[in-house]
Amino acid sequence: MSADPFDGLAETYSTDEVAYVHKVLRGQGGLTPELVRAAAVELTAHMAQGRSVEAVVPHLDQLLTRAWSRVRAQTAPRALDAGRQSQTRDNVTEVRRVMPYLNYFALEDSHYRHARFDGSQSEEMQRCVFLMADAATVLPYDPVRDRVLLVEQLRFGPFGRGDAYPWVYEPVAGRVDAGEGPETTARREAVEEANVVLGALHKAAEYYVSPGAVTEFIVSYVGIADLPDDVTGTAGLDEEGEDIRSHLVSFDDLMAMCDAHQLDTGPLYLTALWLARHRDRLRAA
Repeated sequence: MSADPFDGLAETYSTDEVAYVHKVLRGQGGLTPELVRAAAVELTAHMAQGRSVEAVVPHLDQLLTRAWSRVRAQTAPRALDAGRQSQTRDNVTEVRRVMPYLNYFALEDSHYRHARFDGSQSEEMQRCVFLMADAATVLPYDPVRDRVLLVEQLRFGPFGRGDAYPWVYEPVAGRVDAGEGPETTARREAVEEANVVLGALHKAAEYYVSPGAVTEFIVSYVGIADLPDDVTGTAGLDEEGEDIRSHLVSFDDLMAMCDAHQLDTGPLYLTALWLARHRDRLRAA
């Protein structure tokens, strides 16, 4: 590993771009060459958009989590079927990219061409992508009492859609912070959101939530936990504006809610169905 995490930037970016990246990341701890290069992809786009260093720095924490997702995409790629023959990033030509929005999240507007399955090239197309960090979810499960813990909170996706009930049931969830692995995220978030300490973690799946327009990549777990009657309550980090209520639900009730289409969110359905498939094994263990 290089002693200077900024080494090598000049091979890809102009002097002004390198200086901009330096100014934004100056004094930031925990930087590695891989993380700096990944952050530079977004930072240079903000520079081209005319955003000052002062405008970008307040969003640095979120930006670095997105950069870490880029690093993870390259160093911890998702599993593919052994017989799958698929095209790669090398089959996509980016013509132009702008970043019209930056706040807690970011928006990327890209023009590109790509190789088609028949060997020809596509026409130039324009697509917008909502940039988010990787995330982890975990459904705490007590195999002795045969029940799970769900969390409930206000979510602005349903609110923005106009849903009359924007509070939703979910597994515990959170973003994978820079330098962190999804298992660490799952354990940290279980304490922060539900005051629950997890035992063994069982990976249920890893997947894109809405690959047509959102970068978010989720790793979902079922986590073994002790869930007594008094474990529920409210929790969450004040600095993140979290107000989270937890609920104990028996396995049978969870399956009834699943069949009645009452589980609200994709990760909760997915982990509930994974638990149904593996419950006997977990209880026997």
